[in-house]
Amino acid sequence: MTVWVIRGGRGGEHEAAFIDGNVVAIGFGLAQSIEDFATRDELRACHLKPSATGQLWRFCHEIKRNDMVVLPRKITREVALGRIRGDYAFQPNCVGNAVPHTRAVEWLATDIPRPDFDRDLLNSFGALGTVSQPRAPDAEQRVERIAKRYLGQPVDEPAGDEEAPEVDPNDEVDLDQAIKDRIVGRLRRKFAGERLEHLVACILRASDYVALQTRRGSDGGVDIVAGRGDLGFGEPRLCVQVKARSARVDLPEYDRLIGNVSNFGAEHGLLVSLGGFTKAVRDRNAQSFFNVRLWGPDELAERLLDTYDALPSDIHADIPLRDRKVLEDAA
Repeated sequence: MTVWVIRGGRGGEHEAAFIDGNVVAIGFGLAQSIEDFATRDELRACHLKPSATGQLWRFCHEIKRNDMVVLPRKITREVALGRIRGDYAFQPNCVGNAVPHTRAVEWLATDIPRPDFDRDLLNSFGALGTVSQPRAPDAEQRVERIAKRYLGQPVDEPAGDEEAPEVDPNDEVDLDQAIKDRIVGRLRRKFAGERLEHLVACILRASDYVALQTRRGSDGGVDIVAGRGDLGFGEPRLCVQVKARSARVDLPEYDRLIGNVSNFGAEHGLLVSLGGFTKAVRDRNAQSFFNVRLWGPDELAERLLDTYDALPSDIHADIPLRDRKVLEDAA
């Protein structure tokens, strides 16, 4: 059994179609079946980039039935695991003309939180290619164990408690995602309860809000109130709810914030969750775009990076960052 990482578009635009259609698909601008080409060289002659040729060829000829597929989900910040259940098929009308090359998949779990995977696995899932294989040690066995846990099957856990090794530093990975994953891991360890509320309040202050943390027991479900202007009387006025737990926020808490926006005389709500949000919340929020914003783990890490220089020293001490920019190798 081989593990393959297949991405659902640069911005995750195909992920929902993959899940709903029990399929994975790729494109690279090739508008005919890969099986029309007898060799890699014939495929390469279509003026494809060398990396595209290799990924298309592997997708058609090297991926086998029962291989495991990993879909890192950019939009929900979760990981889907499945098994390949079909041979290659050219189906322009399946996901869309942009990704007509498909393989059928049986999804075993579609909402595994990223922190359930060791950091070296997450780094290897972040390879920049659309089709890749994780290079972390024992990736097949480790991914299989996680899939079994989510299916409720018996799992042979490895002996010992050693930290997983780092991925090869020469691998091409999604550096922004790797940075955010490490920040989220630090937030989970260092910023529980009121500490996370303090961080969110500081981020808002660094974004030109006057932010006040409410008192415990009297907040009615609102952790922070914030407004623009010197005294905070300006608009927009925000009610903020902060959840530091690893479980995802579901509709009752979302609806509670909606109610509190009105009760507090605010215009907008901000719901912050280190555990992310259920699909029901994200679907509901699409109808409340002009009223409520959601900050999941990635959004919170991004806001922290954007305002880092203006954050207080206690936060710098818990999240010490060097320059996030990485220079390309000299030509």
